[in-house]
Amino acid sequence: MMTFILEPHNMPFTISLFIMFGIALLEGITTVLGFGLSSLFGHFLPDVDVHVNPDVDPGDVGSESSLGKLLSWLNVGRVPIMVLLVIFLTVFSLGGYALQAIAQGILGNMLPALPVAVVALFLSLPMVRDLGRGVGKLMPTDETEVISEDTFIGRVATITLGTAKKGRPARAKFKDNYGTTHLIMVEPEKEDEELSEGNVVLLVERVGGKFLAVRNTNPLLEK
Repeated sequence: MMTFILEPHNMPFTISLFIMFGIALLEGITTVLGFGLSSLFGHFLPDVDVHVNPDVDPGDVGSESSLGKLLSWLNVGRVPIMVLLVIFLTVFSLGGYALQAIAQGILGNMLPALPVAVVALFLSLPMVRDLGRGVGKLMPTDETEVISEDTFIGRVATITLGTAKKGRPARAKFKDNYGTTHLIMVEPEKEDEELSEGNVVLLVERVGGKFLAVRNTNPLLEK
């Protein structure tokens, strides 16, 4: 079995499998530490709107629009991105192994890794979509407690990781009215300001996947 997995023709699938196990391990460690890899990873992704954006000029249809449609089709935004990534890596790896096993059984040897990887990729995407949809139905949700990130403006957060500078956001968190903790990336609104760990800040604007903030000078807002 290990000989088959470590066969050079299977390297793309073996690498994917090891990455999947690595992600699972890191997710467990970061969850114990209190911030979770899924949330951290999500804030470093490009800010792609998976829904139709009425502010976008219909003539400006580019790669981002196509990417948004693909991500929406894959249930990104409905299911945590890290869950979908783990599903993809697993399905891609197992699919590649299956294709190579079939080829070996019929032809007597394996096929080159690249074409098999391309076939496994295209076969994986519909499965990722269907499995992601199934996982999404199993995940507990409460629509009354879901709030838009646009409503984060005006809330008070605390810097928990790093020092925020202009162009270099740091991690912050706050609790909403339902007691849910939100982890966000913030950077100072002013060019020459720095926000350090422990600083309490007021969120004043959303820019893509991060928020601009200023130091909170009103203690009443922290209550």
